[in-house]
Amino acid sequence: MDLLTVLVLNLIFILISTFAAQYFIAEHLSAFSKKYGKPLVILIAGIQIVFCMSFSLIATKNFIFDLRLIPLVLGGLYGGPVVSVVLFLITFAVRIPIGGSGIWISFFNTLTITVFVSYISVLFKEYPLAKKLCTVVGIAVSYTILIFLMKAAIFNDPSELWFIFIYGITLTAGIFIVTYFIEITKQNNYLHKAMIKSDKIEVVSHLAASVSHEVRNPLTVTRGFLQMLKDPSISEDKRLFYLNTAIDELDRAETIIKDYLSFAKPQSRITSTISVTDEIEKALELIVPYANHFSVKIKKDLMTGLYVSGEAPKFHQCILNIIKNGIEAMPEGGDLLISTREKENELVTIVIKDTGCGMSPKQLAKLGEPYYSTKAEKGTGLGVMVVYKIIHEMGGTIEVQSKLDEGTQFVITLPLSNLNLHT
Repeated sequence: MDLLTVLVLNLIFILISTFAAQYFIAEHLSAFSKKYGKPLVILIAGIQIVFCMSFSLIATKNFIFDLRLIPLVLGGLYGGPVVSVVLFLITFAVRIPIGGSGIWISFFNTLTITVFVSYISVLFKEYPLAKKLCTVVGIAVSYTILIFLMKAAIFNDPSELWFIFIYGITLTAGIFIVTYFIEITKQNNYLHKAMIKSDKIEVVSHLAASVSHEVRNPLTVTRGFLQMLKDPSISEDKRLFYLNTAIDELDRAETIIKDYLSFAKPQSRITSTISVTDEIEKALELIVPYANHFSVKIKKDLMTGLYVSGEAPKFHQCILNIIKNGIEAMPEGGDLLISTREKENELVTIVIKDTGCGMSPKQLAKLGEPYYSTKAEKGTGLGVMVVYKIIHEMGGTIEVQSKLDEGTQFVITLPLSNLNLHT
């Protein structure tokens, strides 16, 4: 093989093995590499050195030309002084059997490079990318000049300019490319881990904001009933009812918090048969004081005997979220209608309609996205997202129609439970 073929073959092997090692370690052995990083560098760089010297060009007086300097230098720079010394010993363990006069020049130059690499390896990792590239290029150029000067001066065996040029350019470009590749791969791995960490933080942030939003509902209801307890004219029965309702809502807040704390853990859902009318009535009973505060009149047209399958607390929470949003969309008062009907194909529809401020087509398109809210700073945008999730889990769908200054209508469609089908 000619010189260029040998050098290109060496460079391709170094690049492929470096990429394969970095990818495999990053994907499967990240914890192992932290503990056994130096032995891994020695193993990979040692294999590259042996390969390069096995496929090299032997010139006059047994001078060997290949790219073994690349793994020797980079292994030492990234592995440290101990790795650099071990790679030096591996290099000469392979070089000695070949023999020839060139072994002494190779020994002197390689030893000089090893000492220099061992010295700067401590600082090399802290260098910026540009400085790292300049350092490895300087080492490659210095090594090339020393080899050919000593070959010509000591053995009176000058090499042709084209030979020096090809070797020098290939070695310099090769060590530049491999170093740049290692740094970019390391940076990509770092960014990948940073993104994973960021995603985890974002999930926690979403979860915290969602908990805050959902807990606010029972707390708002509790506050309303506690305020009503200030009225000295209310009867003892009403006072007891208000107290019990406030306690129930606080218990519901605790349940919501428990549900969200276990949200990340897969678990089997315990579903039951839910009376649609009963759950809506419970929600309306809780929300009436809040509606009165906004001068909102609630109208209902509920069909009895409708049952769906799901988790009653979540369904209750879903209905409460939509009604509360409808009330808050009418700060100057208005009407809120909630109706239920049985449809064909064993379905039930729940319609919740307000006469509030409504939404534009652009706002309507974003409804249900995390952190998107039409309430400016007062909303988190997670309430409707939770509604969509609950209805989807129950096997239903939601259709929203809205016009600015006219109001919004939520149409929830759910499959009837087996209880309906058998009655």
